[in-house]
Amino acid sequence: MTTIELYPDDVHNQRTIRQGHPPDWVNRDGGDYDLVVLGGGPGGLTAAMTAAAGGYRVAMTEQRLTGGTCVNFGCTPSKALIRCARAVHDASRGAEFGFRLDAPPRTDFGAVMDRVRRIRSMSSSGDAVEVAEQAGVEVYLGHTRFTAPNAVEVDGRTLRFRKAVIATGSDPVVPPVEGLRTGEYLTNETVFSLTELPARLVVIGTGPLGCELAQAFRRLGSEVDLVGRPSTLLPHDEPEVAELIRRRFEQEGIRLHLGFTAVRAGAGRLLVLGPDGTRELPYDALLLGTGRKANVEHLDLNTAGVHVVRDGVEVDEYLRTSNPDIYAAGDATFPQKFTHAAIATARLCVSNALDGAHHRARELVIPHCTYTDPEVAEVGLTPRRARTEGVAIDAYRLDLAKVERAFIDGEEDGFGVIYTRSGSGEIAGAMLVAAHAGEMISELTLAITNGLPLEALADTVHCYPTQAEVFQRIALQHSGPQKVAVAH
Repeated sequence: MTTIELYPDDVHNQRTIRQGHPPDWVNRDGGDYDLVVLGGGPGGLTAAMTAAAGGYRVAMTEQRLTGGTCVNFGCTPSKALIRCARAVHDASRGAEFGFRLDAPPRTDFGAVMDRVRRIRSMSSSGDAVEVAEQAGVEVYLGHTRFTAPNAVEVDGRTLRFRKAVIATGSDPVVPPVEGLRTGEYLTNETVFSLTELPARLVVIGTGPLGCELAQAFRRLGSEVDLVGRPSTLLPHDEPEVAELIRRRFEQEGIRLHLGFTAVRAGAGRLLVLGPDGTRELPYDALLLGTGRKANVEHLDLNTAGVHVVRDGVEVDEYLRTSNPDIYAAGDATFPQKFTHAAIATARLCVSNALDGAHHRARELVIPHCTYTDPEVAEVGLTPRRARTEGVAIDAYRLDLAKVERAFIDGEEDGFGVIYTRSGSGEIAGAMLVAAHAGEMISELTLAITNGLPLEALADTVHCYPTQAEVFQRIALQHSGPQKVAVAH
């Protein structure tokens, strides 16, 4: 069985390992199952536990830690680190709120990372092997591969299935940079093992991961250089968003190298090539945030008759693979590689595979949030996606500076936009840049999921003062002359 190690070998990491991959675990002998789920991350756990709750006999396999990337190397530890960094940043703004510190706040990085590991161990308890077993899922730990169209093998045990779900997640992409050697760079899977703050950090990648961690480490005290081949930050978001985040990063002292490609690494130096020539960036740590790729290479999918394309497992609109008894969920197949997307697609797979439903993946309304400060949240049709799909939309926008709670909190740097289908008034999308955008976007996700018009937001009573009022303010201004905003 695979041996799992987490560094440093402290009480928190030991607890995480005991919960997610108990060292003394003994697999069953195998057998016949209604459903076999490959992968014990958010998608796999959701699929397995949903099916078990429905009375089906279910097995779940996992090679590493249950909880997957999200709990162990992604959402949980990254947001714990970001929260610590934000606390340091807020303390440095004391003069704005009427207090002064005798000296600038100083980071105890060892204590920060101890908290990160402690929170990870607490979070992983909900995704533990024991929890899955208590829910009626039979867990197998070890490397899994298909041995037939309706069978897999886990460390010598054969599991035969009526249906299966591939939910094996994704791995970090390592770019082709000369001299870049394993062990000499950090990814999301190793960065949370740091015990000392890098004095100089170079981050390659200007997507969500690169931007989030670049800002966090800068706030914790590192000198940070952020390198990206695109000419903007967050290249998949709207230009206005990228520009706002760029200004914030530069104000906080992050050195940006946009339009630059990493060419060579080694001996604490990264050579990058861009529009104005080459630059050499010194570093004590090099972090890769260059995207994710589906983790399906070692499953022997050809044996099961499952086709693979560039982005992962090939599926139809019902998330069914080329083998009609096998489905795929989450990062292994879905372009939106978010934990909540993995959970939603896993539920869809179980419903379609075992309950005879015909739910289409395109019907899912999947929001997403980048946890920079301010946060960037989007859902549904935004201009970039609307152009791609050939859909006409109308935009209604309001700056957060016009929402009282935002400037009360000193967080007015942002805006909200609601997009409606032209000629109908039906809410089709939204974008929000705000300190807590991820907490606020769900109201618009609910509206889109249920086909609500702009007037529904105008008629919804919101607590005052809250930043979430931005959506009602937009709706009141644009839902018709009969709507009158209440003066405060």
